[in-house]
Amino acid sequence: MARKPTLALQKKVMTRKRLIITAVFTGAIVLFVLFSSHGLLSRWRISSDHESLERQVVSLKHTEDSLRALIKNLETDTLEIERLARERYGYIRPGERVFRIKRTNE
Repeated sequence: MARKPTLALQKKVMTRKRLIITAVFTGAIVLFVLFSSHGLLSRWRISSDHESLERQVVSLKHTEDSLRALIKNLETDTLEIERLARERYGYIRPGERVFRIKRTNE
């Protein structure tokens, strides 16, 4: 009878040791999966960066298309060139008068 309690105690101790060892290994695996260089957090960050860069590429393509259209327009439309020269650089045709209105600070 004296041996049965010690065997039961040994089984409890072994069960606790196994549980602790299993928990440590499981924790290590979870930490590795989450925080390693190829882990889930790293992949999530890379995915987020990738989506951001894709949005930037789309935006830059729209800008490029707009600029290409402007270049084509400036190469073929002399009225557009004249309009830009007048607006941006103050060019006038011969014989035209320019009226400048001074603003007063109120």
